[in-house]
Amino acid sequence: MKLFRLFVVACILTFCAGRAAAQEQETPAPKTYKIYAVCDAHLDTQWNWDLTHTIREYIPRILFQNLWMLERYPDYKFNFEGGIIYRWMKEYYPLHYARLQKYIDEGRWHISGASWNANDPNMPSAESFIRNILQGQELYKREFGVRSTDIFLPDCFGFGYTLPSLAAHCGLIGFSTQKLSWRKHDFFPDAPYHKKNPFSWGVWYGIDGQSLMAAFDTGGYTAELPADAGYNKDFIRRASNGFDNTAMRYYSGGHLHGTTNCGDKGNSGTVTTARRMAAAMADPDAPVQLISATSDQLFLDYMDRRDELPTYDGELLMDVHAGGCYTSQGAMKYYNRRNEELLGAAERAAVAADWLGAKPYDRAKLNEVWQRVLWHQFHDDLTGTSIADAYRYSWNDELISLQQATEVMTAAVGALSHSLDTRVKGTPVVVYNPVTYDLRDLVEAEVPLDARAKGVAVYAPSGRRVAAQILSREGDRARILFAADVKAAGYAVYDVRPASGVAKSSALKASERTLENRIYRVELDANGDIRSIRDKRAGRELVAEGKAFRMAVFEGNPSNRYPAWEIMKETMDKPGRPIDGDVRISIAEQGPVRATLKVERSYGPSKFVQYVSLTDGGDDDRIDVRNTVDWSSRNVLLKAEFPCAVANAKAAYDLGLGFIERGNNTETAYEVPAQKWVDLTDADGSYGVTILNDCKYGWDKPADNTLRLTLLHTPSTEKRYAHQRTLDHGVHHYTYSIVGHTGARTEDALVAGEALNMPLVAFVAPKHAGHLGRTFSMLAASTPQIGVRALKAAEDGDGYIVRCYETTGNPVEGARITFPAAIVSAEECNGIEERIGDAAFEGRSLVVSAGKFAPKTYRVRLAEPAVRSTLAIDNAPVKLDYDITAYTTDEFFTYYTIDKALGSFAAELIPATVECDGVTFAMGEANTDDAVLCNGQTVALPADRTYTKLYVLASAVEEPRTAEFRVGDRTYEAEVPLWKGFYGQWGWYGNSEGFMQRAKIGYLGTHRHQTDLGNVPYGFSYMYLLTFDIPEGATTVTLPKDKKVLVYAMTASNNPIDDVKLASRTFVRPDER
Repeated sequence: MKLFRLFVVACILTFCAGRAAAQEQETPAPKTYKIYAVCDAHLDTQWNWDLTHTIREYIPRILFQNLWMLERYPDYKFNFEGGIIYRWMKEYYPLHYARLQKYIDEGRWHISGASWNANDPNMPSAESFIRNILQGQELYKREFGVRSTDIFLPDCFGFGYTLPSLAAHCGLIGFSTQKLSWRKHDFFPDAPYHKKNPFSWGVWYGIDGQSLMAAFDTGGYTAELPADAGYNKDFIRRASNGFDNTAMRYYSGGHLHGTTNCGDKGNSGTVTTARRMAAAMADPDAPVQLISATSDQLFLDYMDRRDELPTYDGELLMDVHAGGCYTSQGAMKYYNRRNEELLGAAERAAVAADWLGAKPYDRAKLNEVWQRVLWHQFHDDLTGTSIADAYRYSWNDELISLQQATEVMTAAVGALSHSLDTRVKGTPVVVYNPVTYDLRDLVEAEVPLDARAKGVAVYAPSGRRVAAQILSREGDRARILFAADVKAAGYAVYDVRPASGVAKSSALKASERTLENRIYRVELDANGDIRSIRDKRAGRELVAEGKAFRMAVFEGNPSNRYPAWEIMKETMDKPGRPIDGDVRISIAEQGPVRATLKVERSYGPSKFVQYVSLTDGGDDDRIDVRNTVDWSSRNVLLKAEFPCAVANAKAAYDLGLGFIERGNNTETAYEVPAQKWVDLTDADGSYGVTILNDCKYGWDKPADNTLRLTLLHTPSTEKRYAHQRTLDHGVHHYTYSIVGHTGARTEDALVAGEALNMPLVAFVAPKHAGHLGRTFSMLAASTPQIGVRALKAAEDGDGYIVRCYETTGNPVEGARITFPAAIVSAEECNGIEERIGDAAFEGRSLVVSAGKFAPKTYRVRLAEPAVRSTLAIDNAPVKLDYDITAYTTDEFFTYYTIDKALGSFAAELIPATVECDGVTFAMGEANTDDAVLCNGQTVALPADRTYTKLYVLASAVEEPRTAEFRVGDRTYEAEVPLWKGFYGQWGWYGNSEGFMQRAKIGYLGTHRHQTDLGNVPYGFSYMYLLTFDIPEGATTVTLPKDKKVLVYAMTASNNPIDDVKLASRTFVRPDER
């Protein structure tokens, strides 16, 4: 028995020793692995909720919870991105916001992401990407004295080839996301572990060869820090598959106790996660070294070992949860592209006016517009994946921005025009070329024209008559179209006169189904589709035999899990069917500068109107197809198909910064993004076809000879996101264009794309002398290989910023950008305008050398112009007898109100002086009488000198009003919109009516007060700018006898800028069809 017992004991000891040895063998040595644990609170500014919910609930959650944690847990670090969110924190929660600085200084509240918002990386232009970083960094430096170093995009829907290049150009070092793990297919099937990511973390190279450190295997951003963090098998697995046994891991509060209040709604760590972190960090035996990390710490710690890291060179798109985003919410795409283009145009005009001394650069207004546009490029906003209530705020912001960008451009051109010689025989029309290439193109203008005139004659600055035609007329006004030739970022004065006859074009012809100019002959089939395009120069056909360039619908478009986010490949693999209902073809225009066939047709409840045009005297090798679509179809996808008579296994796709070649559709890449053009050049290089567009982003290539542009996406869905079953129901406007070219693609495609997206703009001006003569250009590039994409005033006010990109993929040496004056000094900068080093220049020319597709940013300081503008604006405040309190502080918003809803303006947002395009207003004092309740009062005008214009800040309460102002002996009728609500909306059938105010906003407040709500989040308040001519001898103004009209300020002025009137349409209003 004793022996048996000894045997049993021996066995037990042996077993235990073996188990202990096994355990010792299984448990790695202490600190074998490293996990950089990044606590974050990803916040969707809008998605399944609107912005007001974000401001009222999610932003305070982030602030309150994290400040509480930071005060109690010294090892707790929190990471948060989004300049616009920080601005809202300051606006709505100023006391808590003020407490952030302490923890930022300690390095425990970390400013992540570097950006204004966590924006989509694929659809915004390259310039928007840079501005997103610039606006974010400017706020972080100004508010907190810090500069972020990383791009932090946990939840964006794929990442383009330009991201590393643009981020590196902005001085950033790292990038992280978890989204690639959502991919459906294995993109790297031969990899032992990372089959959807190129690596756990390493170096990602962009299109120009610049790179970022990047972490991809980061786990979900809603994940809770596990209880066994120091021993966690998932952490060990992730780290062991990362360089140096190291990985980054996102974490947050997790779904503790069944709650879902985390992740996209903002969050924090918790007491539980903080204790787990502290325990893991204090455990000397734990195999995982847990680092409570900032989002950039991994990159900073391994900067010296960067060359040892694994690398990847290429784009990182998604095969799920992405393809539909390039098309969904088509109105947002249109507004976004128009705003990007108009902001660039406004900046270039503002620089020219500023340099001439005609009008100071309006940095505050331009930045305000940029910031408003940028935050809607967020990855659930521009992407088309939010609810209708969210888009009401998006559309309103986009439409306000379109109007204000147009106003900045108009004011700058108006000021500059004062220095042009406009003394012509007829009506002076100043044509502005916002593009940084010389353009020969057509321009539309609404001009005064004698109703008795049968035609119109237009003369160039040289005195040469140019081709022109009347498009429409009403009384003594006409909308005309004429050929113009204007230098890059330039201005030219044209002379418009009545003519006794209508000019004819020998080259431009239109018949029932054919169009012809000097370059092409275009034939339509009986359905209105383009069955033939013959390039007469090259003797080449563009359309594949037996096919047609056409719009096609793909019926059966299900996407039950993520409908707006994706298009299923099986939908696109079906044959498209033609749109062939109720076809009518007619001649809409017949020269002499444009000939157009109008094609009307239907598909079910949806109606289509296409205008197919050729020109003579403009960009004549471009065939434009302008579309107006009244869309009400369900469960379908709409594409434009281009089966070409050329073929190539690859096509070139414009990325804004360079282009990428992609092959035909595959299981992992069948709907892909591009910017303004895609080109298909024959494999033998003999001929090619370029397709341009003005607001679309989604493409596919089903065969060697076929390109398809996605136009509208209305998916079906059985249970989720029911509102998306009517996605994009409403009226849409878009243009795509076709360009044929002999030989390999050249920079001409890029120039054509720029011209389509930002056409020439016309302004009717008064006659006067001007020292500039009849033409002026602000810059000229020696080669289109250098594409200038930005000309703006520096953020710090020191000089002008010029940004250009190499466009061909071939290095360039010694290219020149020439200005109208000598360069005093120049330096090379990064994208956020920080000095890198000296720049080469000679006389008036900046000397540019750049690698393939490389962005280059410079700061230039120009000599003064030989003759400065003599334009001067004298403003004089008009004294008002205030009798109502309209502006309240937080302390008094329950005391004073202006309407039945008990609302008032937020005084904390109203400056002492409001400036609007050169006109200044002295504002009243808060919490006392500071506005006039109109009741027919008579107000004296300033008598110190003669003024020509009266400017009034006014708005209506309760309802919009039509009001009569009497200035001297002249009566003016003015539409006065409501002081609050939306300025405009796109019409999404069943959700919103399309409209837009026509009044100009003089002041905009980003919140207002209401007795029962306090600060109404993102509840805009408006003062509208009314403008009246002051008749000679007038001494008084009589206000309307209407107590629903409030006047806040008046200014008398001699402002000549307003004498220059915009004559071209810069965007399509939502109430136009």
